[in-house]
Amino acid sequence: MKGNKLRFSRKVVLAFSGIVLAPLLLLFGVTIAWIYRHMINGLEALCSLEVRMNEEKINENIQSLELIDKMIRANGELLLFITTPENRDESEIIRTIKDETLTLERILSVEPMIYSIRVFANSNLVPERFPVFLHSDREDLASLSEWEFNYRASYLSYLEAQYNPSVCLTREVTYGRRPVGWIQLAMRMENFFPFLQRKQESHQHDFVIQVSETEEGRHYSQIYCDCQGYSDNSLLQSEIDTIGNFAFANPRDTFTMSINGKKSVVAWRYVPKLGIVIAHSCELAMADDSQLLMFFVILIMLLITVGFFIVVRYTAYRLFSGVYSVMEGMQKVNKGDLSVQIPVDGSNEVREAQQAFNAMTRQLTNQISQIKTEQQLIADTEMKAMQNQINAHFLYNVLETIHMQAVLADNDDISKSILMLGKMMRYCLRWRIHTVTLEQEMEYIQSYVYILNLRNDYEITLEFNIPDYLKEMKIPKMIVQPFVENSFIHGIEPLAQDSKICVYTQLEEENHKVWLCVRDYGAGMTQEKLEEIRLYLADEKYERDSTGSIGIKNIQQRLSLFYGPEFKLDIQSELGKGTIVRVPLLLEGEIK
Repeated sequence: MKGNKLRFSRKVVLAFSGIVLAPLLLLFGVTIAWIYRHMINGLEALCSLEVRMNEEKINENIQSLELIDKMIRANGELLLFITTPENRDESEIIRTIKDETLTLERILSVEPMIYSIRVFANSNLVPERFPVFLHSDREDLASLSEWEFNYRASYLSYLEAQYNPSVCLTREVTYGRRPVGWIQLAMRMENFFPFLQRKQESHQHDFVIQVSETEEGRHYSQIYCDCQGYSDNSLLQSEIDTIGNFAFANPRDTFTMSINGKKSVVAWRYVPKLGIVIAHSCELAMADDSQLLMFFVILIMLLITVGFFIVVRYTAYRLFSGVYSVMEGMQKVNKGDLSVQIPVDGSNEVREAQQAFNAMTRQLTNQISQIKTEQQLIADTEMKAMQNQINAHFLYNVLETIHMQAVLADNDDISKSILMLGKMMRYCLRWRIHTVTLEQEMEYIQSYVYILNLRNDYEITLEFNIPDYLKEMKIPKMIVQPFVENSFIHGIEPLAQDSKICVYTQLEEENHKVWLCVRDYGAGMTQEKLEEIRLYLADEKYERDSTGSIGIKNIQQRLSLFYGPEFKLDIQSELGKGTIVRVPLLLEGEIK
């Protein structure tokens, strides 16, 4: 190996000795010119990519707003109600308003980017329910454009959450050919145009220009986001006109112009539905700075080359010994040892390579640790989100039931009902605690089933068969309740008759597992539906239940994070006989 190193070093010395500086200088000059042109092309590609991504985001927001508009218009019950409210009595009107308001609020929970839905009724017989149902005379809706920017609902100024500047879609509603009202959907400006707020390099800027068609021709004006934290990328009117005119007169999507006295590459896209032009600019100074830096780097390289001729024979062996140390370190990394650090010596490029290698291995180690931390954070976030998903309608029904008990009779049931509900809420709201004992989870389930029995005219019996030595084992919080809830919703509630839910354990000592089983004797499911659920669980892609509740895939992913990927849910069901869900838990210690 040593002889090979020496022979290779001599070849390197001879190769460098035969190099002529003049061809090198010419090559460097051509390289600079080519790289500079490449950088200009790169700036154009960067601008095109940025503006295309911005366009895609805007089109997604447009589709979201139009989809919600279509959903509301497809609600025949709502349209009939605001058209002929005089055909309903007062109680039916109040019930309809409540139901439709709840429906629209659920839509908002599914589409969090849309922060306001307003339905304006032309008939004053439709009662107002702020901020969802309003009378049409609250606003001069006919004077509004279909798409308004920086729109503020002045009639809701006392509601700070509803008074933010927004992109607003306003469309008239007709029943048959009769105008009956308006639908107005709003999305905050910072959500509709997120790219206007993001922090970028000082040489890059985003703009939105509104195009207005008049008898005199097109008129262009810049759209600003009237929100705190947005940077003011103001353009001169002449610059606005230049971008607008180019967008309609040139097929190319990039061009060069002066912005605020600085030569820049500009990419644009026209969004016809909104009548706007979006643009992204990169100053050519980015390329100029890189060119100057490259010139100095090449100059330094030439000086190093000249100096290297003088000391080449002295440093050749030492240089390549450092290269081989890097190679040996790479071989260790290839075998899986990411903690390897090679000695750093000398003061040449090899030293930089050694330092870069050591920095690379440290970065790899840090990134692996960071990934583990991020996985834990994801698990924590999912836990917090899950514990905040108590169904508001459920709590409303419970409180209404307790209220009725208080009205009809003064007995201990009221105290016990409130006590059970308080225990449930305390258990859920302690979100900093991620693990509980099996006994604590069972107590929560007892409270939950007790509350369920208050709501229904039939009784659900909860039966436990869990050995005492397993009651203190630690399990992930809220790992059983969702299946008890599913047993009620999908198995027992459709039958509306007395039923039983059994919670018991099955040992699997050879695999160090305890199966925590939840069984109901309800409606069950078909084999096709069961197979569909199993395929859904087999797909590891994360997906939250569309109703906002805790999905079974969420629980399976938490089990994988808590115990390992081999811990998978097992579901068995037979139509008309009920369903069994088995949750795998890690068995720690010996079974006594």
